[in-house]
Amino acid sequence: MLDNQILPIPSGQVMPYFQPILSLQTMSVIGYETLGRELTGGEVRSLGPFFHDPNVPEALQISVDRKLRGMAFEKAATERYPGLLFVNLKPGWIYKMFRDTRTLPTLQLLERYGLPADQLVVEITEEAFAGKLKELKEIVDIYRRHGCRIAVDDVGSGYSSLDRIAMFQPDIIKMDLKILKKSAVHDGYRALLRSFSIIAEQMGASLLLEGVETVADLNNAMSAGARYVQGFLFSPAQAEFQAPDRYSAMLRTETARYGKESFAAYQRLMETELRLVQLAEHTAAVGSGGDPDLLVEGLLHAVPDNGLRVYLCREDGEQVSSNFERGPDGAWRKNPSIRGSNWLWRPYFIPSIVHMQKQRSGLLSQAYTDLDTTEPIQTYSCPIGDDRYLFLDLVIR
Repeated sequence: MLDNQILPIPSGQVMPYFQPILSLQTMSVIGYETLGRELTGGEVRSLGPFFHDPNVPEALQISVDRKLRGMAFEKAATERYPGLLFVNLKPGWIYKMFRDTRTLPTLQLLERYGLPADQLVVEITEEAFAGKLKELKEIVDIYRRHGCRIAVDDVGSGYSSLDRIAMFQPDIIKMDLKILKKSAVHDGYRALLRSFSIIAEQMGASLLLEGVETVADLNNAMSAGARYVQGFLFSPAQAEFQAPDRYSAMLRTETARYGKESFAAYQRLMETELRLVQLAEHTAAVGSGGDPDLLVEGLLHAVPDNGLRVYLCREDGEQVSSNFERGPDGAWRKNPSIRGSNWLWRPYFIPSIVHMQKQRSGLLSQAYTDLDTTEPIQTYSCPIGDDRYLFLDLVIR
């Protein structure tokens, strides 16, 4: 068994380092990701390259990984550290170990050092996995039954696909902002953040964003609904645990600033909505008659400056007017090619229509990314007469 093999380790001294994970709910450090470091000649180097080097024997990597984990657990036990410990487990390693030995050494280490299982967050790392996903889920469920929490790591970076999230039902979905920013979809990474925020919310999971290096990153994390954050904006990995309130003052300052700016933005949206409500009341008298394009043209003067697109639909989803689209010069252009399209397939369409029928009032959608312009937008919709509905796309500024 690998536990009993004596294998060489990297040339320097290896030891666990701990990077804090902060809660935006409590404004405090609630846990640490345990990471491997090598100390050589007074320098501290990451063991990441060692663990990702295909030329290093896997047995040696596992041996060093197990040594680091034991040292981390021993330190937590000796210092009576009460918070969460996030540990990275490669799916291929735990799959092979359990298949061959029917044991999970990480659980054995918890028992050896007297740490409660609910203190451990098992991060299933991003890597190619050649085994059976169903069998891997059964192994992950063993950790969960013992009381461990489950996280899926580096979501959106490659191998951590949606089927893993659906299969594992993780407690925490972890995304790395640095990876998203470097990807080919950099311009749309905020949309990806929002999409995984929705997935996390619907699954009852918490969203953790790592790679938070700037205040702008922190703002994006908050707007995406992240519960936890991690990154160099707060601290690199260090050899010692830090005080839980070490970054509380900074978090309170930045969240207060974010809140103030967000409240101001939503107040501007409310002012826009009030104008549109007045517009709806004005146009209600128009009724259901008349040419739809002429009706829309008569409303364009009241559309706010961030209006991008205006059109009319019936409740069955059919667009009965042309698109009226604002160009770069601010002038409105008529696009009749979209007339006759059906938008019933849009997830928001039927709920919006039902709301407007029942309330006879306007409705402002959640933010989303426009298919044509890739800009972040919201859609305001309101009833016009008895059987038509105005849709107005607004660019978020």
